Amino acid sequence: MKKDHLTRCQVATPHDVVQLVWSLIAKQRPGQIFDSVLDLGAGDGRFSLVAGAYRQYVGIERDETKVSQAQLPVGARLVVTDAFQWEGKGYELCIGNPPYIRHHGLDSEWRDMALKSIVADGGPALKKTANAFVIFLAQALMRTKDDGLVAQVVPYEWVTRPSAIELRKFIEAQGWSVYVYRFDSNIFPTVLTTASIAIIDKRPSAGDWKFGTISRTGRVKLTNHASGTRSKVISYADGSADCKAIRGLSPGGQEIFVLTEEERLFYSLKRDRDVRPCVTSLRSVDQDLSVLDKNTFEQIFVRSGARCWLIRSDLDDHSPELCRYLEGVHADAWSRYSTCTTRKLWWRYRPHPAPALLVASGFTLKSPKVLVNDVGAVAVGSVYGVLLDENQEAARMMANGLRDYDFQRRLVHHSNGLKKIEVRQLNAVLADLLPR
Repeated sequence: MKKDHLTRCQVATPHDVVQLVWSLIAKQRPGQIFDSVLDLGAGDGRFSLVAGAYRQYVGIERDETKVSQAQLPVGARLVVTDAFQWEGKGYELCIGNPPYIRHHGLDSEWRDMALKSIVADGGPALKKTANAFVIFLAQALMRTKDDGLVAQVVPYEWVTRPSAIELRKFIEAQGWSVYVYRFDSNIFPTVLTTASIAIIDKRPSAGDWKFGTISRTGRVKLTNHASGTRSKVISYADGSADCKAIRGLSPGGQEIFVLTEEERLFYSLKRDRDVRPCVTSLRSVDQDLSVLDKNTFEQIFVRSGARCWLIRSDLDDHSPELCRYLEGVHADAWSRYSTCTTRKLWWRYRPHPAPALLVASGFTLKSPKVLVNDVGAVAVGSVYGVLLDENQEAARMMANGLRDYDFQRRLVHHSNGLKKIEVRQLNAVLADLLPR
């Protein structure tokens, strides 16, 4: 793992949550005292701080500082090593809170080694886009005995995201029972993802999956589906030639590629020739606004000082003014972005077409904000675009369909009430809305 990402991802589990995990374990295995417990990514070993639940606890932790400061009970020990260097197997229980690191934050050599290790032990062939916690969760299954138990504090997203589908299918194929309890409050204030406690019991063979919400006091409320409602989570699909949702353009640092009106004037860059309209966020847009035309673009984005002008460095020919602007960008600024460093010319991004619709990827109400894109703005960053091979009236009808669609009942909510739709989920909804 990349050292800087590892440092940022280390979030200590609150002590009351540690006790809550142990209480769920006790309900799953009443009266059992575990002979052997493994904790991958143990930190200071706080999951060992429970009386009468185990005989031997081994915590694996890479951070020597945390290990040296830990105060452990009798029968517990911490080992300074990598979780995938530890060869111990056959544990009755694997408990813990694995690191949350997105795939681009993982060292490629470490990731490849970890994925190969899991497969060699008979586990699933995970995607290279799998988050670190998914890799650790798979390793926990490999390190427990055939009828063992896994109890982990992990982001709830693993129950629906495509990046964890191989793990879910592997668990289903084994017939293991899964219980996933999503916290109804934010137990990690600095983390956006919704935390949950996942219990995977390898003893049963019925293959049941049960979902619910859980409070800090341990009150559990079961739900029908992973969405937390009676409706299934929106599926994932690819777009079609006639209708397709695309992610916002990521040129490589909005402070470089997306300018405010004041910055555009300062560098003497002309509209259309040097810059084109773009939208990086719909947060400032009223929910009831339906069309983004030239006047509303000027009012909401240009006059407010928002970053709304995408430089035309994708073109073959640049004006003298744009050339001077690009020459004035220090290497220290653009070299921080891998999208720039991997290009032959750091500023030559691959352009996106102006979509028919602009859609917010995150929202708090029933559905995301949707705008008919009359101004021809490029979707950038967290704003999705919808490409339609139809006329303007078709775009308006599709926009109305998206606004009326009840997204909130079919998505996994974040702990702060934010809902986010993935671009392939948006494609699935668009396919449902297309006329037959």
